[in-house]
Amino acid sequence: MTIIIISSLLILVLFRLQGLLLIAPIVAIAFLVSNKRPDATEITALRASIALSAEDISDVLAEYDQFATAPDADSLADRTLMRPALIDQDCEDPAVESFRHQYATSRRYLSRLEARLSNPALEVSQLESLLSVTDQRALDIESAWLTARQAAKRLGPNY
Repeated sequence: MTIIIISSLLILVLFRLQGLLLIAPIVAIAFLVSNKRPDATEITALRASIALSAEDISDVLAEYDQFATAPDADSLADRTLMRPALIDQDCEDPAVESFRHQYATSRRYLSRLEARLSNPALEVSQLESLLSVTDQRALDIESAWLTARQAAKRLGPNY
């Protein structure tokens, strides 16, 4: 930007009025280009952060899927003897219901997030907004999962 300013002043001194007519479009274009140029490193960092937050959500979803479907003895004992309320769709405990809701919305969110991130023209502000939402969703589902596990354990097998 400094080079453009120095060059503009030099043109103005050498050509006076004609220089002013030359400088106006050059400065306008330079200003627009410098303000619209995306910071590639910031965009890359934001995309990586979004991917990490999405991975946190995926980890919780995978942990629940492991709990609900794994054939190993520990998982089977956990879901039948310790926390059967977590897989019971009729359980009306608020914590368990909240987790089931978070689970369903998180699945949908991740599928939409992938489609949204496939757009290479996303601006920094849009990526910052996505990161904020993804971070919040990751915190929400992690919290809901821990709370639901505690509630299901408290309820036990004879709820």
